[in-house]
Amino acid sequence: MEMRNVDFHTQDAIVLRIRTLRGALLRTRSSVPPVFDDKRSFALRIDSGTIGIRTDSLSELMNSYVFAYPHAPLKKIQITTKGNQLKTSAKMHKGVDVPVRITGDLTATPDGKLRLHPTSIKAAGLPVKGFLHLFGMDLSDVIKANEDRGVSIDDDDIIMDPERMMPAPAIRGKITAVRVEGDEVIQVFGPGAASRASSKGSNYMYYRGGTIRFGKLTMANADLRIVDAEPGTAFDFSIDHYNQQLVAGRSKSTPNFGLVVVMPDYYKIGNASRNGTTQSVPTKSGAQSATAPTEARQR
Repeated sequence: MEMRNVDFHTQDAIVLRIRTLRGALLRTRSSVPPVFDDKRSFALRIDSGTIGIRTDSLSELMNSYVFAYPHAPLKKIQITTKGNQLKTSAKMHKGVDVPVRITGDLTATPDGKLRLHPTSIKAAGLPVKGFLHLFGMDLSDVIKANEDRGVSIDDDDIIMDPERMMPAPAIRGKITAVRVEGDEVIQVFGPGAASRASSKGSNYMYYRGGTIRFGKLTMANADLRIVDAEPGTAFDFSIDHYNQQLVAGRSKSTPNFGLVVVMPDYYKIGNASRNGTTQSVPTKSGAQSATAPTEARQR
């Protein structure tokens, strides 16, 4: 698997902004190949690459998945950036909802996770980090996170595991570096941007070898290239709605029995039905814009 300049929607409002990626699709069940129509049938193994996630997507991930379980310690989470730091605002449930704000530095851990080291912790607008330490306590004594969802507390530090905190398709890969750029968290996996220049296009996804399935088509010894119809901006791709993009695009076979598919951006297709009903249309960031009519294009 190889990708370049792809905004990959794992869900409508959760977008991985893939600069470069090299890796593989892994079966999650030995008897079933990766199936595009079932994103739980495969995991994305990232050997090397650079992937960003905007703070609106990260906030949605925290609210809709990581802390979306009964009696979660945090809710109504909003993540923003402050210079090169990450700032998290949330409601902490302690009998009553207490507003909490955590500002800190992001680093990569030796085992490939993210560490948020707080430089400031406030509850109800009051500094509490020093107060906790005064009584021999730290953040782990106050917030009890569900580690199965990819977040744990180590003293005052918040540890985030990308292999656990993403909903399907799962990610397999180790982060080697991280930085904040504008409103985006940039994660480097392995040695980073290792994709070679190629003739596959400037924005594309390429799958080679093995077996993959999409719709009624099964491809053995796969040679599938998916290319952006308008490469002036990143390729906006949704795994949940890929068939709408496929219908609105075009495809051709190659002399070596491969397949090239040219697709329009998902945000131009949206979730509107073919009869042109008015629905909300995803923007490039994955958030929902005001309602607007959308028509699927046939070629």
